Amino acid sequence: MKNEIAKAKIALKNADAILIGASNGLSISEGYNIFADNEMFRRQFGDFRERYGIRSVLDGVFAKHLSQEDYKQYTHRLVRLWVDDYTPSEVITDLRNLVGEIPCFVLTTNADEHLEKAGFPAEEVWEIEGTFRQTRDAMLPENKQAELNEFLKEYGNRNLVILELGVGSRNRIIKLPLMQLALREPNATYITLNLPHEIYIPSEIAGKSIALPGDIADTLRKLSECPNNQTT
Repeated sequence: MKNEIAKAKIALKNADAILIGASNGLSISEGYNIFADNEMFRRQFGDFRERYGIRSVLDGVFAKHLSQEDYKQYTHRLVRLWVDDYTPSEVITDLRNLVGEIPCFVLTTNADEHLEKAGFPAEEVWEIEGTFRQTRDAMLPENKQAELNEFLKEYGNRNLVILELGVGSRNRIIKLPLMQLALREPNATYITLNLPHEIYIPSEIAGKSIALPGDIADTLRKLSECPNNQTT
């Protein structure tokens, strides 16, 4: 693992651009778990749990049996607690420091806007499935395919690092396109951070890939010890 961390640091230091793919594993490493009926959920949404039998944040977002007024209250509280009141965690701060001034684009299915609040420019973050705020305001997700295409056009055939954070091994929304991109791009390096049982690298890209199994927060801390925006 130590050697793989060193290889990843070198790849990131030499990157012309970084394409980040982030999913639930990144948010969970911060302590925000949309799937969990945990202490945090019960403390924040216990009244909805008792009244409607909701067992997770995601359960509440898709609940069809809430009254219109209660659903409005639920989504307003969710945005307030998980977005507006959010202070960037050490995890997201380490990620921001790791990227530094290197050109970056982010694909994510996380709906919490944490990346933007940590300093990632909003125009460089594509929340593919939308945000909690858009759910609250009944807005459609923004399609940033054109921005992604422009990013890939500019940095294709250059030293592109594809950095995958907490994306499940069978994910087809983010992981599959990123693996396909790694296969197409001759100078790409594919780096994946996840729990050991969720790490998957196909043989076709094994030679240009780095697997970093373990706790994402711990791995990002190790990777960011020499941030790319500083001289080593």
